[in-house]
Amino acid sequence: MGMPTMRIILSVTAGFMMLLQQMMPAHAASIVTNWLDDALPAADEVAWEPTIGSRFLAILQTAIYDAWTAYDPMAVGVVSGTTLKNQGGANNEANKREAISYAAYTVLCALAPQRRRALAERMQSLGYEPAANTPPASVGRRAAYGVLAWRRTDGSNEANNFADTTGYVPAKLGAPDSWEPIDFLGRPQLPTTPHWSRVIPFALTRADQFRPIPPPAPGTVEWSRQIDLLIHASSVLSDSQKAAAEYWAPWGSSPAPHLLELTKFASNVSDLRLDDDVKLFFVVTNAIFDASIATWDAKYVYNYVRPITAIRALGNVPIKTWRPRSLPTAFAYSTPLTRSSIYQTSETPAAGLAEIQASEWEPYLPTPAFPAYVSGHSAFTAAWARAMELELGRPDLNFSATVKHLFVEQRDLAEPVTLSYSTFASAAEASGMSRIWGGIHWPADNERGQELGREVGENTWRRAQEFFNGTASPAAAIFATLQRPYWTHDSKMAERPARFQNDRGLEVDLTSGGVGTWQSVTADPMPNGAYQLTMSVAVKGDQPIRFRVQVEELGSNNTILGAGETVISPSETPRKFTTSWTSNGSQSFRVSLEASSETANGQLLVSDMSATRIWPAVAGSPRFYEMSSAGLPGQ
Repeated sequence: MGMPTMRIILSVTAGFMMLLQQMMPAHAASIVTNWLDDALPAADEVAWEPTIGSRFLAILQTAIYDAWTAYDPMAVGVVSGTTLKNQGGANNEANKREAISYAAYTVLCALAPQRRRALAERMQSLGYEPAANTPPASVGRRAAYGVLAWRRTDGSNEANNFADTTGYVPAKLGAPDSWEPIDFLGRPQLPTTPHWSRVIPFALTRADQFRPIPPPAPGTVEWSRQIDLLIHASSVLSDSQKAAAEYWAPWGSSPAPHLLELTKFASNVSDLRLDDDVKLFFVVTNAIFDASIATWDAKYVYNYVRPITAIRALGNVPIKTWRPRSLPTAFAYSTPLTRSSIYQTSETPAAGLAEIQASEWEPYLPTPAFPAYVSGHSAFTAAWARAMELELGRPDLNFSATVKHLFVEQRDLAEPVTLSYSTFASAAEASGMSRIWGGIHWPADNERGQELGREVGENTWRRAQEFFNGTASPAAAIFATLQRPYWTHDSKMAERPARFQNDRGLEVDLTSGGVGTWQSVTADPMPNGAYQLTMSVAVKGDQPIRFRVQVEELGSNNTILGAGETVISPSETPRKFTTSWTSNGSQSFRVSLEASSETANGQLLVSDMSATRIWPAVAGSPRFYEMSSAGLPGQ
């Protein structure tokens, strides 16, 4: 599989930058945090972007959570609902650990298949045979398969390696406030996941639910102020600010793995046990995931310019600013490249302050391949911080890390810098400011991103409590679980009663002239949008059976949101049948299926059902350049 050029350079330093963190106590608190030791390197390899990385980790922790619900008397699974309860053996620590391990193993093997051998060795080190079929193992696999299947059609375009589906094209050159991909190793950046606002969230009712106000416009006082602030910040960069900029970017462009390391630290300090860890990481990863959707909505709606473009557009204006050692800053993340004699000589000037023309300005950190407004780091970390505060019931983090070396400037610090964050909120604020010190975000990106993140974090936490308390009725569980208690049946004609079976799906045996229905329980609202409900329908007997599907809003008027009807003959089964409906994000609804036979006995079976949000799909940019066309130096 190919990798993008930016990723090639940033990945070289992942190991170096992890040395900065010095954050973990000697022992993990539970099996949940143990599995992060495998999950985070896997995410670093295959899900390095902020969006795809947040989804990767949310899938993992949701599968772990769903497996755990088999042993909790109240909690409802996101996809499994209540169907795993009493299926995994006795409610004890050993069975929970086993179910969680098989859920994590199954997800990681699916999402990071290149690590399957190492993952199998991890299972064996924990005392589990990867192919075992014990009740806890079965529960873990079922939970994982359900979440993976649900997410496979969530709008991320996973099947096509997350390529854009919106046909996004950057604005024409010359628009002063429009994002422009910068040239990198001879090729323009590829925009990162412009379609991400289409992904089905966890708790958001719509991607723009918390969309911020527009950013400063060219010609305004605020526009000029932001440019002045960025230039000034670059001219007075302290070692402490440089250390913070590098500390908050240890994984390149994705904050999610870094935030889970901090969550692990907080878990261990709090001495959390397994049940609390499951809930904490479930809340946090879904908060970060929803933040990715809300942030990317703002980014590609406003399509806002990065500092490197706006400052360079000033032209020949002389400015005093930080200057890289010899190459664009992106190279500084690849120590072998920048130390190579090809690029460095004994006369190469050290990085530091200089007076240059604005057209030559370089930020301290490499500029990411997506628009500026709002800052992803600001939104992700603020969502994380608010979720942590609410789930742990306290604001205190009390974390510190010591930075002894600056990788961008390739020098040891004469006086090591200690970064200290007393609260979750202060850590989020520092993360946001680090992007300004890094020269890749405007103050407005940070300020509005922090606001957005806090709202997303609180919204996610509230929704998660409904799952924990057993009051959630997720549509994903209803569609994935074609059995009681999610579906009930009714024979419409007493004189010609229908019979119902539920071991293979939703089955109706009809007598001539009979009518039978299956009806779902009330489902929580789906995020706003147009949906297509697809099911597999099989018919047996001598005559066709009439089949009707109805999606109904539950409220004062019980509005019909969508309906479809067809006649299915035994000769054309199994057959896919679809019907469409639209959700506004606030409608509870239920689904009714009706089968009727006019002249003969017959049988109808619905064995599979799924709901997909429908968007007009226009092919856009791929996820990355293939290696053969990356244009690396020396190729």
